[in-house]
Amino acid sequence: MLAFTDSRPAPGLALFAGRGRTARTDQTSETLAWPLHRLAEGIEELCRLAGLRPLSDDHIALPASAEFDIAESERWIEWVGERLGVEAEQVEASAGDLESLLLGAGPAVLRFREGGEWRFFLLLRSRLGKPVLLCPDLRARACDPEVLRSAIAAIHEAPFQHEISRLLTLAEVPLQRQERVRSIILRERLASKRVDGFWVLRLPPSAGIWHQLRLTGAIRTAFGILALFVAVYALEIAAWGVIGDAVISGRVDLGWLTAWSLLVLSLVPMRLLGGWLNARLAVAAGALLKSRLLLGGLRMDIETIRAQGAGQVLARVMESQAFESLAINGGLAAIVAVVELAFSVWLLAIGAGGWLHVVLLAGWLTLTVILGVRYFGRLDRWTSTRLNMTHGLVERMIGHRTTLAQESPARRDLHEDRQMKDYLAASSGMDRSALPLMAILPAGWMILGILGMMPAFLAGSTTTASLAIGIGGVMFAGRALAGVASGMAAAARAGIAWREIGPLYRAAARMPKPGPFIPSDRISAGPGEGRASLIDAESLAYAYPDQPGQVLKGASLTIEHGERLLLEGGSGSGKSTLASLLVGIRTPQSGLLLLNGLDRHTLGESWHRFATEAPQFHENHVLSGTLGFNLLMGRNWPATEDGLDEAREVCEELGLGDLIRRMPSGLMQTIGETGWQLSHGERSRIFLARALLQDAQLTVLDESFAALDPETLKLCLDCVFRRARTLVVIAHP
Repeated sequence: MLAFTDSRPAPGLALFAGRGRTARTDQTSETLAWPLHRLAEGIEELCRLAGLRPLSDDHIALPASAEFDIAESERWIEWVGERLGVEAEQVEASAGDLESLLLGAGPAVLRFREGGEWRFFLLLRSRLGKPVLLCPDLRARACDPEVLRSAIAAIHEAPFQHEISRLLTLAEVPLQRQERVRSIILRERLASKRVDGFWVLRLPPSAGIWHQLRLTGAIRTAFGILALFVAVYALEIAAWGVIGDAVISGRVDLGWLTAWSLLVLSLVPMRLLGGWLNARLAVAAGALLKSRLLLGGLRMDIETIRAQGAGQVLARVMESQAFESLAINGGLAAIVAVVELAFSVWLLAIGAGGWLHVVLLAGWLTLTVILGVRYFGRLDRWTSTRLNMTHGLVERMIGHRTTLAQESPARRDLHEDRQMKDYLAASSGMDRSALPLMAILPAGWMILGILGMMPAFLAGSTTTASLAIGIGGVMFAGRALAGVASGMAAAARAGIAWREIGPLYRAAARMPKPGPFIPSDRISAGPGEGRASLIDAESLAYAYPDQPGQVLKGASLTIEHGERLLLEGGSGSGKSTLASLLVGIRTPQSGLLLLNGLDRHTLGESWHRFATEAPQFHENHVLSGTLGFNLLMGRNWPATEDGLDEAREVCEELGLGDLIRRMPSGLMQTIGETGWQLSHGERSRIFLARALLQDAQLTVLDESFAALDPETLKLCLDCVFRRARTLVVIAHP
């Protein structure tokens, strides 16, 4: 247990400070490390210094409790991050990777044990190969990474210290070398030891996209790309002016060719640098977009997900990949095209064609826009046809056994043939609209541009220099028009893709601010602790979107601690809907629902820690992964040895011991559609074990025993009655 005491550890940590040179001073861990009761203040200041813009909150404080265990402190740190508007992700590393973690994980919170108390280092960043800590005096200091590593690993090294001391004595290692040898032996012994207690602080995916781009340096990279392209075009213009003037005036010699060659060669490293910056920007922006869409998918309304089907969800995933590529690369192409157009307008205005060239370019650009709008309409039709075909194909692949068994062979491919015909027609229309936009317009401009210089050339009112500039302007404008055409095509595809993924992106922004921190002991208080009822539900009402009438209306229920309830009713009577309300999957539209006297707004996501459900078979799934993962997915992962042992014990009680022994890898055997195949009854018992292993105060089992034979049913009921604290079983009469 972690008590709120202010310990005074002995000195011994070395601090390195200074800019440009390193100074060594002896400090106590009191100077470097934060106690738990000041940790919220430190995390807020750490986020501010790291540029995360924390939300100021004057009410962050430890719960008024005498003691705080490790699990509770971990939950509290994550809650502090949520209150400040940042994400505190708990990570772990091997003892051998601690130094690299310390040099690359900032901003982060690092926990270590000293004097029987847990204390915390606040890592801001690394500088010159040394981690920079935010100290309790609110000053940032650079520190030797070995100091931090030793403090964090001390609790893991302690069991080996006596053994290593005896070994050093028996080996007669000189005293002056013992510390170095001891350090090497400890590193080897703990190289694969997993060390936890680290939290990396970062902006959540729901944060503003511009703030995230600025923090990752993506905006600076974009401006660097733009400046680099401007420099490249300036060099291209200079190179064209040098060789063009020399050729037209008949002064081509070695000096002019050398100057032109140097200008051209200087473009090579600049273009390589531009490509590298472009790839770096694409990676950074793509990572932000993916994390945002993933969060949006997890935050979308459950009824919206259910109404779409697997095919439409897969189509959205495909469109998200298209949007990422097109929005980033197409956006850069559009910026480059605008820069090229600006250069070409300037060149055409001072060239042989003068303002006649500029007017012709404006007209040609207008025609490009008109053809681009036409292409957008054809592309929209083609995309809708393709997504509908993808949705239908995926749905039929999921139900392929039903299709083979029930559908007539003569009609089996009729629907796909009709969809393929529509798809080919839409593809032909899109290709016909893309041809003039991508190929004919840029080539046509070159002809029109040359003709635009003919009046001045025939009148003899132009010089060789202006003629060279005019030709260069025509070529630049042709390349700019090609860029505009490709940029418009990319923008059209990105816009259509955004229509599909926009709901996912917007759903990620719906992140309610967490309520006050509620200690687990208060939530889990039993009947002898001043709270008689586990669940109090009064006048609950719920209606599904786009469906007439309410599934539940005026439902009231009280569940006491330790009760075993059987809920019976006909199909469509609202049993499963009520179960989803009790475990927090859905929120009632009216009425009062309390868990241990606390409502859903107060508990937030913590509701799921205290109430769990094994849903109906068609709503429960075996995920692709190991059996151990499928059993313990409701707990922290990777699983501990104790967790795996408990999972194995529950499986034995449910009659799954023979199954585990048949598997070559036991609990580490991959199961699911691409792994070990499970029978209907085995899946049912996996779902039962998964719910029981969460050890929640309330366990709801919805039609969980329907696929079991009488003997196995008795075995499972005994296990459930023995392990479930409070139980609600839903079944048909």
